[in-house]
Amino acid sequence: GLEMTWVHGPPEKAVSGESFNVTYAVFASDSFYQYAVQNGILSHSNATAAKEFCEERDCPSRWKDANGDNCCVYHANIHSCPLAFMVSGIMQHHAKGGICGPWIPDDGQIFTHTLSTAGKMSQRNWTAKVVLVHVGVTSLIAHIRVGRIQAALEAKTTVLPAVVCGDGFCEEEEGCSICPADCGECPLSVDVRIAIALPICLVCTGFILTVMWLQYQKQKMLWDESWIIEFTCIKQDCIIRTATGSMMSAPPALSDSSVSCVTALSSCTAAANMSRRKYFTQTGRYDGRTVAIKKIMKKAFTLSKTIRKEVKQVRELDHPNLCKFIGGCIEVPNVAIVTEYCPKGSLSDVLLNEDIPLNWGFRFSFATDIAQGMAYLHHHKMYHGRLKSNNCVIDDRWVCKIADYGLQSYRKEDFPDRSNSSQQHLIQIYTAPEIRTLSDFEPNSMSDVYSYAIILLEIATRSDPLAKDDMHSAEYSWCPPLAELISGKAEKSCPCPTDYVELIERCRKNNPSQRPTFEQVKKMLHKMNPVSPVDMMMTLMEKYNKHLEILVSERTQDLMHEKQKTDRLLYSMLPKQVADDLRQGKQAQAQSYSSATIFFSDIVGFTELSSSSTPYQVVDLLNKLYTTFDEIIDNYDVYKVETIGDAYMVVSGVPKENGILHAGEIASMALDLLDVCRTFKIPHKPNTLLKIRAGIHSGAVVAGVVGTKMPRYCLFGDTVNTASRMESTSEGNKEQ
Repeated sequence: GLEMTWVHGPPEKAVSGESFNVTYAVFASDSFYQYAVQNGILSHSNATAAKEFCEERDCPSRWKDANGDNCCVYHANIHSCPLAFMVSGIMQHHAKGGICGPWIPDDGQIFTHTLSTAGKMSQRNWTAKVVLVHVGVTSLIAHIRVGRIQAALEAKTTVLPAVVCGDGFCEEEEGCSICPADCGECPLSVDVRIAIALPICLVCTGFILTVMWLQYQKQKMLWDESWIIEFTCIKQDCIIRTATGSMMSAPPALSDSSVSCVTALSSCTAAANMSRRKYFTQTGRYDGRTVAIKKIMKKAFTLSKTIRKEVKQVRELDHPNLCKFIGGCIEVPNVAIVTEYCPKGSLSDVLLNEDIPLNWGFRFSFATDIAQGMAYLHHHKMYHGRLKSNNCVIDDRWVCKIADYGLQSYRKEDFPDRSNSSQQHLIQIYTAPEIRTLSDFEPNSMSDVYSYAIILLEIATRSDPLAKDDMHSAEYSWCPPLAELISGKAEKSCPCPTDYVELIERCRKNNPSQRPTFEQVKKMLHKMNPVSPVDMMMTLMEKYNKHLEILVSERTQDLMHEKQKTDRLLYSMLPKQVADDLRQGKQAQAQSYSSATIFFSDIVGFTELSSSSTPYQVVDLLNKLYTTFDEIIDNYDVYKVETIGDAYMVVSGVPKENGILHAGEIASMALDLLDVCRTFKIPHKPNTLLKIRAGIHSGAVVAGVVGTKMPRYCLFGDTVNTASRMESTSEGNKEQ
């Protein structure tokens, strides 16, 4: 009658050194207690006493103090018996009857058992923590002692070797991913290889596509012809604007071209006794702005790849000190280059005009603007070759810009040079000595620096480099007395004459390698004049302009808000189309409508109600009632005509016609108004029920505005009278 069974038996496989719990149950039936008493297993007089002892008697707290006299189950534990070590042991001790014994202490090297426990038979489930060490099949035996009898329950578990990373052996359970120290690094998987290769391929593909796109854009801009302008699209002006801004009429020009009248820009002041002839630059209107037109005298024009490259290079330039290229005309005889127009004229015009006061702040600003523009050109590997004061123009903000740069093949004329000796002499003055004797030369950066030195002299002296005395001289080196930079009035003298003279001398060196670059020139000018008065003035003007724009914007918004308020008020008094006509000064004409529906209503007993109320109470009542009505009629296609006293008039189909829907709109609206009146409370008489009577009629009407003082939109016709009679003969809270 004594039974043992596994509740949570040992696992089939366990790892050496890892712990797990096992639970087994012990049951004793009544027949066991009878058997135990009869056979002397339990020392009790009868089975009842034995059962009471086993199921109710508490055992000592320490299992070592427990024995068969004071505890029923006084020994319970789990034995582990590695079968590989038990073969010889079983053979030797088979005579003693041990299952896998002998039983040895806990510190045994081969056979181990868990810590023993003791308890009552009623405990039922017994749990023990087991740790197996020896690899192989191990027999686990649950062992108990009850009185003078022992019982055991056996189960087998295969103990697997523990996986130890770093022991130098690659176990099957380890693998390269778990223990690379023993099994080595894992080869990259296909997913990892794809994850690495895909971004690299995407980056490479993106780089290749970017390079291809950039090359495509370059080729696209090279063959782009959007810059070509039809000469007939340029509107020719019939006035001449001089450098100082004055205007004079220009007679029609007699030529083979289609130009009938031109705008001319003076390059210097015309005078009969001047050695330099007056030059004009043709201008016109294109795309809503004034442009400068430089005619190129060609017998034939071919849009070659060289010219396309030159145009592409010029179109890519963008700098505030460069006169912007707008387009070109390629039809003979109107071959021309169209550029930005600067209304103040050339730098030579401004310097030679004594009516324009120029302090050294302005002069340094001009010199700095030219240096910045030339530095930008040289940075893009483009050299001017024709730099002079006539090719530096001033815009309306007094910013100096460089013109006539680039487009060497485009500018080359087929006709022989028709310039006179004075012009040739002027060109030679600006030409560097190392290329002066060459008939065909390529411009370079140092030759532009030499030309810039002549412009610095013009800025300092405000004089013409082509003096009458030197016109026929073989010496092309113009060098006025530099003492003028130091002498003179205090307000007109140079603030740093020594540095300025040194800059001119360095730029005029005969040895090109000794001349500074324009980047160096910019730094030298900045040291002479760190803050430009012109820039300060323009900054203040821009701030003032922005302030004015903000004020105008605010005032405009205020005006729009007030206009919206006025419009809302006006549209609440008159129909929108009628109000718009009256606001535009038009006379509103009366209009006939063939079909419309009119609604009239008034308050039943209004006279008696008014007699028992104050005027303020009557006004408050009508205001609240008709405000409620106004909110309701907004949901329908109706127009409120007027309210006179307690009368309320609404029409549908006027002034906006809606076919045959007007009757339904008015009827539905009337029902809603009647429903509201049933729940409406008179403010000063809440217990009095308000009743209205309503009348409706459909027919033809005539609508129009009557009067000029407080004009009213009124309806006329038999339909109005009939609707009024329908209302006056109706009953309370009913419509007729």
